Amino acid sequence: MDKNISISILNSENITKFFEDLNEVNKKLEKLKIKESLFKVIIHFDVMDEKFVKNLGVDLKYIKMAKDMGFYADTHLMVSEPLIDRYIDNAILYGTDDITIHYEIENFEKTLNYLNKRKDKLLKEKSRNLTIGIAIKPDTNIEEILKYKNKFSKLLVMTVEPGFGGQKYINKMNEKIKEARRVFTSHIIQIDGGVNIKTLEEPLRIGVDSFVMGTYLVRLEKEKLYDKIVSLSIKKDIEELPKDINMKFEKTILQIVPGGYAESDEMIGINVPNIRRLSNKWYRYVNYNILDDYISSNYHECRRFAIFCLSNKVKECIKNIVKKVDVERNISIINEINTYIEENIEFVNNWDLTDEVAPNITARYLENLNSDKKRKDKLNEYLKSTNTWKKRVGIVSMLQFAKNGDDKLTLWVIDKVLYEDYHLFQKASGWVLRELYKVKPEIVINYLKENNKIKKLPNILLSYACEKMTKEEKNIVKLVK
Repeated sequence: MDKNISISILNSENITKFFEDLNEVNKKLEKLKIKESLFKVIIHFDVMDEKFVKNLGVDLKYIKMAKDMGFYADTHLMVSEPLIDRYIDNAILYGTDDITIHYEIENFEKTLNYLNKRKDKLLKEKSRNLTIGIAIKPDTNIEEILKYKNKFSKLLVMTVEPGFGGQKYINKMNEKIKEARRVFTSHIIQIDGGVNIKTLEEPLRIGVDSFVMGTYLVRLEKEKLYDKIVSLSIKKDIEELPKDINMKFEKTILQIVPGGYAESDEMIGINVPNIRRLSNKWYRYVNYNILDDYISSNYHECRRFAIFCLSNKVKECIKNIVKKVDVERNISIINEINTYIEENIEFVNNWDLTDEVAPNITARYLENLNSDKKRKDKLNEYLKSTNTWKKRVGIVSMLQFAKNGDDKLTLWVIDKVLYEDYHLFQKASGWVLRELYKVKPEIVINYLKENNKIKKLPNILLSYACEKMTKEEKNIVKLVK
């Protein structure tokens, strides 16, 4: 079975309408060129009897409605007597693809044997392959069901106490999920309870195949439901990438260490080229609602992904502008993207993120302003900001202008930060000056020389700015006689 999201309709306010909405969402997803990367979406039926759990679940008749609309039906029987009360027979009659019973019920072995007989009969007489699952509560040990290993093909690990939707995920269940994956190597592993885009991260890494989600999805409007399924699928793709970086080195250079400016960040362990390739694959299919899940993530690689996607969108707009295709619309998109970045600047909180945003998004926004006065007014917002990263974005945005030989605006910005104490500002200023030197070397040499006479320039700034200069030019800048 493909990795799937099994949407529980237990808390749906209008099941018929939800099916119709989900059907439309599925058709839209099917049209995407990257549909092979998406989670498959199936329907989860929580059936209860007020005995095994103190709640009433979904009427079995909705299984037929789901099957008539082409959905895979995943039936979870939280009932005491699946045989006597005919829950199994009725679920099969309505067309379910999958039946999961609880290990904790009184007549478990008898019920499991009956399920296997029904499975064999359905396969022989109707070529219908029924999937048999066993569910276990949070306190049930994995070892207890080992002897039944050959009588079922799916294990449902409850990550909350069964019976009610909207409960909080029990994090310690991840250890049980690891054990389940280790012991049942060829079985489908499903989890149910409190699952959302954050709590599914660890289970994805462990190798869970199916994620039951109810309240998190079932009450969303159609458009937001589509967005959330895309967002969840991106998370699946991210977690399937190789984790092959030198974590200690990467965390050191990004200051994800105690006392570092990014000490509260987390890392998954995915290298930049792989995240960039993933963004190249997804950027056409994401909107701000989807990117909200990634720009605000505590995982550095997820924020990289969001920013790379936005950068790609801007690059596409620039190509259209150069070709004079729908120019006003493309300018408007660039403006919107830069506004989105400004609204989320607290998450653009490391040098690698600012250095993607500044030349590829903010600089392009500044280019589209129709006067230097407007550019300077906007740049002042950045340069006067108390947010370190917003200020760095303002400085590094000059890279694009420096490469184009715009020494006036570039040096206007550098003038304002030339003697800054903070090393990240010094490096940024030196980097910009180095790029301007490549185009207008004499202007940069004279600029540095004259300002070094006024007050000694920071060594870090000089080191970056003079990197491409000859020895003679460096001596001029450093006032060596």
